[in-house]
Amino acid sequence: MYRVCYIYIRMDFSSLSSLSPLDGRYHHLTQPLSNIFSEASLVSHRLKIEILYLKTLSQTKIIRSFTKKEISYLDQLQKPTLATIKKIKQIEKKIHHDVKAIEYYLALKLKSSSLKDCISFLHFGLTSADINNLSYRLMISSAHQKILLPQLKKILKTLNQFCTKYHDLPMLARTHGQAAIPTTLGKEISVFSIRLLKQLKKIKDYQLTGKLNGAVGSFHALHFIKPEINWPKFSTDFISSLGLRPNLHTTQINPADDIVDLFNSYHLINSILIDLNQDIWRYISDDWLVQDNKKNQVGSSTMPQKINPIQFENSEGNLTLANGLIETINRKLPISRLQRDLSDSTINRNFGTIFGHSLIAYDNLLKGLNSIKPNQTKIKQDLNKNFNILSEALQTWLRYQQDSKAYQKTAKLIKGQDIKQSDWKKLTENFDKKINSLTPSSYTGLSSKLTLLAIKDINKFLETS
Repeated sequence: MYRVCYIYIRMDFSSLSSLSPLDGRYHHLTQPLSNIFSEASLVSHRLKIEILYLKTLSQTKIIRSFTKKEISYLDQLQKPTLATIKKIKQIEKKIHHDVKAIEYYLALKLKSSSLKDCISFLHFGLTSADINNLSYRLMISSAHQKILLPQLKKILKTLNQFCTKYHDLPMLARTHGQAAIPTTLGKEISVFSIRLLKQLKKIKDYQLTGKLNGAVGSFHALHFIKPEINWPKFSTDFISSLGLRPNLHTTQINPADDIVDLFNSYHLINSILIDLNQDIWRYISDDWLVQDNKKNQVGSSTMPQKINPIQFENSEGNLTLANGLIETINRKLPISRLQRDLSDSTINRNFGTIFGHSLIAYDNLLKGLNSIKPNQTKIKQDLNKNFNILSEALQTWLRYQQDSKAYQKTAKLIKGQDIKQSDWKKLTENFDKKINSLTPSSYTGLSSKLTLLAIKDINKFLETS
């Protein structure tokens, strides 16, 4: 199985002078992604794939067998230093081709070794798209599996812990922004947990594709030179060894449908989390959720009393930016003129930017979730403020008694009225005791039980993934 080796590079400029906040203000959060999506990392991936390809040609007897010493030498070349990367970039500057620069560099290294007779087999029968499609997908897979998914699982775990603690805390639910009927705090948050769970199940083992089939996708040069070789099997085996899913049906490029599909899942995840951020923001606004009062943290430059929900707002903003870029990918990457055009090249270089904004958002959301707790006094006060939220129960009970005018009668009695508990008692004194003794806190349906079911499903996923 192919293993990614990260290259850690000391920045030559201050983060204060960075054009992008990803490499400036937020560099401490996005550093792990910089190590995957940097230019040095891209060059490193290309280099390794070219060497792996040469070694595979030898292993499959297409070219001569390599000695242990030669394999060791190639293995060392697969671990480029920053100096190596700079040499390759110097070659690229001279010839104006990034992938060919890799081939030229390797040719120089093999020229001074016993492998000089194999120089002509570097990049043999391939096109640069064969190298690039594999490199980018390995970078995306690494970021997805090692950085983004673990952070999303932390969010899911944190939400689940919150739901567990408050699964039976009665709270007013709103529809259209208006007081509706009672629910529980845990149930409302568990809805987001389950939505997130469904998407994580979908993408946790997501496998991107890879292609290695030459200039326009039909093994022309390879088949011409070695028609006796089963090149589709060679390609399938090579790509599978990288942990990617082989795609034999391509043009010069590997269609980006798999990349688009994965990022679309992130788009939906990010949209779910935007929804969560906004609801929590409203709960904080209503004083139903309160934030930690950190001693030295300033909420407002002029209003000392404020504790602004900045983590949730920052998260929402970065999720919006990430989704805007994903929408650009959706419009662009599935389309390439005829066999290939290069308008996707600069788009591909922004995969890390999408993940960067997402990662910042996830980090801020986690910080926000770990800083809130319910203001149970205020929640209870607003829940019991007006017993007219029990009108659904009353009209449904009347319907059960076969009253065909149940809805109209209930609306006449309750709609627009400010009903206290004593008013409710008097209003329903001639009705069933079940109705007369009802309170908002006791009219939460199966909210708590449904939350516990969600908690169980999520715990199972977290324990096994």
